[in-house]
Amino acid sequence: MFAEAALAEAAGAHRLAGIGYRATVEQIVKERGATGNNLAQRILALSGVGVPQDVVDAFHEARFVGNDSAHDALAYSAEEIADIAELILEAVLVLYVQPAQRARMAQQRAARRASAKQGTP
Repeated sequence: MFAEAALAEAAGAHRLAGIGYRATVEQIVKERGATGNNLAQRILALSGVGVPQDVVDAFHEARFVGNDSAHDALAYSAEEIADIAELILEAVLVLYVQPAQRARMAQQRAARRASAKQGTP
């Protein structure tokens, strides 16, 4: 979803990109298991499952831009759409990349500990 929105952004189709970035947020929120009657409520529910407030705020910004683009035909500037893309990329870093990196590093430390203990008489 994000890649397609980025293609729209690169082509100068900013309204379509805004809608695509909102859809990206909707997919992330769904994957995180947030519940609610609409996207706004589901984004708010992320706070209850440990998602940092700055990520919640970024997701609301993407939702606003997507809604404005879809329902009001509002065209945001290239810079504003790029900012939304960057907010989503930062959220993905916080929600997916960094936890995976920390888990991998913890596994490496655990393996080193176990290896060292096996070598000790």
